[in-house]
Amino acid sequence: MDVGTAVADVLLGASLRQIAAAYRQSLIEAFDFRPEDLTAETFLDETMLFMRKVARHLGDRHAGDARVGAALHAWVQTVDHYEAWDALLSGFEFPGKGALVRRGRKLFAGPLTAHWQGDGD
Repeated sequence: MDVGTAVADVLLGASLRQIAAAYRQSLIEAFDFRPEDLTAETFLDETMLFMRKVARHLGDRHAGDARVGAALHAWVQTVDHYEAWDALLSGFEFPGKGALVRRGRKLFAGPLTAHWQGDGD
């Protein structure tokens, strides 16, 4: 799976959790791992690096698209990747955004979050 395929899948309704699972599975198959050799950590770093690229691409190229906003919103509930948070908070408006902006500002350094605008900002 490449970034373009992942983005197309999100635009068709796939969640970023589904994308991450599919990407990890593709690595497992490519390296011919046996099920008994797998752990939760197997290809976790590689998968998260890929997901950071997907989030950045979604934010840069699909800001404002409700499907993308929903996918990113669900994803930031499970990860603390700046790329996902920035893509969501820089390119989308949604109810409760102010609370996520406040939470994100606690997670990430001030210069990285200064451009985020939320409810009441």
